[in-house]
Parts: sequence; structure tokens; C-alpha cells
Amino acid sequence: MSISKFIAGACLLLALFVSACTIKPKDKSSEVYTFKDAYWMLMSIEGQSPQAPNNTHTAYIRFEENENDVHGFTGCNKFFGKYEGNEEQQTLKLSQLGATKMMCPNIELENKLMRVLENVDSYRISDDVLTLYAGGEAVATFMAGTERSIDNEVEDGLH
Repeated sequence: MSISKFIAGACLLLALFVSACTIKPKDKSSEVYTFKDAYWMLMSIEGQSPQAPNNTHTAYIRFEENENDVHGFTGCNKFFGKYEGNEEQQTLKLSQLGATKMMCPNIELENKLMRVLENVDSYRISDDVLTLYAGGEAVATFMAGTERSIDNEVEDGLH
């Protein structure tokens, strides 16, 4: 066997081996592209991680697609209101916000969250993280979840 045939055969095997090795693309189905109809669990507010007292629930927000209603939970009280959003321009404005009036062990977190939500004017989504902005400054971040994930936290005693 000549050396040129050997090299040609080796190159052919190498080409077959390389073509069989593919890089699996990232699973895009897990990425979130809209803020609507997802349960967004609060991760940080004004750069700080919210410290919920024991026996309280995780704060979250949900934007209903069809009604332009927003509702959620502050960690103690439920809140509700309306929103206007433009996904192309990534603008977001919340209005007519209100909340139930239960006595809360951490009313400071609730007041801060409601104040932040009233001032939101835009947002960005990166993978499964929603960041809300006011005047160009990031004011709150949320992680995508589901109603079930929020319910499971309640059942596990994490709220």
C-alpha cells in the first residue's frame, strides 16, 4: 500500500469521524421570549435579594396576555392592576395598581416592590430572567416559573 493511499484513507476516516461529531444546539424550547403568561418569581429588587421571613410566600408577578391585567404576590398581599407593553420596543408600563391589605411581617419589602412596579418603563428578557427597568436602571429581576413551581414552594414550606 502506497503512502498516498494510506494518507487518503486516513483523511477519509478523519472526515467521516468529524462529520459524525456534531455539537448539539442549546435547547431553545426552555427560553422565554415574552413576559406574558408566565409566572415571574422575584429574585432581586433594587440590586438586593429579597429576604422573606419564615412562613411567607415567594413574591411573583404575572402578565395576562389577553386582558392586559397584571397580578401577583408581594410576599404577603396579592396585587393587581393593568399593563401596557410593546414587545418590539421592550417598553412596559404598569397602572391602576392595588393590593389587598393583610398585616405583613415584612411590609418594607412589599412597599418597595409596589413602588418599583409603579415606576417601571421597560424590560429585557435573557433566557428565563426578566429584568424590569425604570429610567434605564435595573430595578427588579424575576425568574420564569410556573403556577405549579410557586404552589410547590408553598407546599414545601419555602414561602
